[in-house]
Amino acid sequence: MNTIGRLVKVVNDNLPLAVKKLYVKRKRREELFDYWSSPYDGKNMPSEYLKGRERSVFLLNLVKKYMDEKSKILEIGCNVGRNLNELFCAGFKDLSGIEISKNALETMKAAYHDMAKAIVIYNSPVEDKIKDFEDNAFDVVFTMAVLEHIHTDSEFIFSHMARITKKLLITIEDEKGLSWRHFPRNYKNVFEGLGLKQFEEISFGNSKIPGLTKHFVCRIFKK
Repeated sequence: MNTIGRLVKVVNDNLPLAVKKLYVKRKRREELFDYWSSPYDGKNMPSEYLKGRERSVFLLNLVKKYMDEKSKILEIGCNVGRNLNELFCAGFKDLSGIEISKNALETMKAAYHDMAKAIVIYNSPVEDKIKDFEDNAFDVVFTMAVLEHIHTDSEFIFSHMARITKKLLITIEDEKGLSWRHFPRNYKNVFEGLGLKQFEEISFGNSKIPGLTKHFVCRIFKK
């Protein structure tokens, strides 16, 4: 990066979020559906989500800290199922996932064949499927780098997440990044406003876990 590029980055990083929002052109929710159903850039292709096992191990250790292997667990936005497979291999069997991309699920079947056969996967936008679950349907509901991409028109899903969570809700999300597909929020404010109570918070300022940058925060809520 040249001097001008570095200067632009420094200025951008230090702009207040409210100012940044004025300059970001957001896509419509339907355009985001189309993108995540079939990403057209290399960074978000399903094969890329087979990488990053360190993040899945981090998630597994959190779940094991508070829950046992009989827990009923839902991942929202599971993509190729790397996180779910880590849980599955550790003995958690009552697993479900919601994923919009058919291509991601085909990759899941090829990469994690045993897990894919044994768990329940819903190929659907979360906006459509989450309404169907009963209250307190899952002991644990979790997301990793998914809610940050939820359009403002879809924020109704947050109340459903609180509704279907019986014990724990875990969010591992970029709360400051801003782009046409990023919608920054403070999830403590979101979910405590919906009746959950945050009892653990982990920041990643000095994290050595690839992909979990300083803008990410892990929050654990209980009902």
